[in-house]
Amino acid sequence: MRRRQFLCAALAAAPALAAEPKTILVVAADARWLECCAGLAARHLAAGLRGLLVRVGDDRLEGWNMPPEEAAWRNRVESEAAARSLGFAEILSFGYPAGELRNVPHTTLRDRLITLIRRHRPALLIIPNPHTEHDRNLDSYYAGAAAEDAWHAARFANSLPALGLAPYATPEVYYYAPPVDPRRRETEAGPAFVPQPVQVDISPWLAKKLAAARELKTINRARAERLRERLAAAGQRLPLLATVDAAAAARLAEENLRGLAALGAEGSNYALAEEFRHAGVEYGIPAKYLR
Repeated sequence: MRRRQFLCAALAAAPALAAEPKTILVVAADARWLECCAGLAARHLAAGLRGLLVRVGDDRLEGWNMPPEEAAWRNRVESEAAARSLGFAEILSFGYPAGELRNVPHTTLRDRLITLIRRHRPALLIIPNPHTEHDRNLDSYYAGAAAEDAWHAARFANSLPALGLAPYATPEVYYYAPPVDPRRRETEAGPAFVPQPVQVDISPWLAKKLAAARELKTINRARAERLRERLAAAGQRLPLLATVDAAAAARLAEENLRGLAALGAEGSNYALAEEFRHAGVEYGIPAKYLR
């Protein structure tokens, strides 16, 4: 009885959750967010939640035979079109140069995200996983670390009190990363304190994910050209890329997404899935207080 009383008192003292949070907030270091979590986002948007996408980096590296400024501009326009096709109501592009997020002060990025969390009071956050060992994209690490820190700090009144925005504790967080590491589904000790692996069925939303990917014409073309170049250097060829045009690049992107979705579903009862580490409403509460 005392344990339950203690838990009730602790929860009562915590920052209040919004009565009916109706927003999802997705943080993206780059355009790979679409590969990793667009299905989960589409699922919640279809259920009536409002979507906010934060593009931290500008994707200027994803261009073929064009200057970085043009690649950044094209990818912003196309990424925003892709997000809108999924149902996002708002897209914020911070515009930090891709590949250089290490030069953005952690507290600067964290505080911008704290502001958004308190202003929009999201039902869930979807962020890059800064703890994964197999993703060597450092932009994902820096964006994910700042987003995770913002999630924790936004609940404390003494964090950025000058904002004048009430503290807020987002009840659910999904961490995403490419499904490469074979250990990605191993559970961790102490599930109350470590986000746990989950697989999310995206079969009903794959078509929307593929349609969104087709909007990324500049990125799809750059990736197709780089793949053809690497294959040629290895003395190999892919019939699909005999001629790299918009149709071939889009088809390659779609085949990649289907393959990732099938890989994400392995070991589950789903045909197509995305993988995450998930921290739900009981995250951080010791099991002994939940009995």
